[in-house]
Amino acid sequence: MRILVVDDNALIRLGLRAALEELDDVESVDEAGDGQAAVDRVAQGDVDVVLLDVRMPGRDGLSVLPELVGRTTVVMLTNTDDMAAVNEAMRAGAAGYVIHGSLEPAGIGAAIRACLAGGRVVSGLEPWVSPADPPPPAAGVASRDDLSAREAEIMDVVAQGLTNTQIARRLFLSEKTVKNHINRIFAKLGVTNRAHAVAVWLGTAPGPGDPGANGTGMGPGPLVGGAPRP
Repeated sequence: MRILVVDDNALIRLGLRAALEELDDVESVDEAGDGQAAVDRVAQGDVDVVLLDVRMPGRDGLSVLPELVGRTTVVMLTNTDDMAAVNEAMRAGAAGYVIHGSLEPAGIGAAIRACLAGGRVVSGLEPWVSPADPPPPAAGVASRDDLSAREAEIMDVVAQGLTNTQIARRLFLSEKTVKNHINRIFAKLGVTNRAHAVAVWLGTAPGPGDPGANGTGMGPGPLVGGAPRP
């Protein structure tokens, strides 16, 4: 893979480059400090994927995205978690949207491979669904076996009623990491709030045709960008 890292923060570019160059299937990692530099570099025709920041001086990531998507695969890699930016990027053709710190280097590599293969990856955000996407799966279709060992450990603690802060302290994780795990758990279980997740986890969730199925009437949490916060 030939990767172009686009970010106005030189330290972020340096760190990403060092991490990505350690991956076996990465052939090269180049850098650009702004959107226009990214367009110019991609025009040379030897970039497989662009990791693109959203907010940069001059031409930012969203403004140059339409010029890049026809030439290469673009994955937004940024600190910007504003849902308006997420929606704009994904609808403009970005193959993925990853928040800094939500994935380890190996995970970023896996996300890039998935996007190059035609998939879509979102990490570190509330579940994102476009109008063209199919509805999420009905609650109860997933099982305990569908979760990783860490996700299962976190759900066991969530079922005890602990907050994200309490879970982070008990499992020696950051609150951001806990939130990211819970977002992925929600997606796997096909739920949108903690109460329904616990019901599915404990096997007490109603069936798809029963009152309260799919989380309705379960008291979803505060809304952020149109999606319940875990």
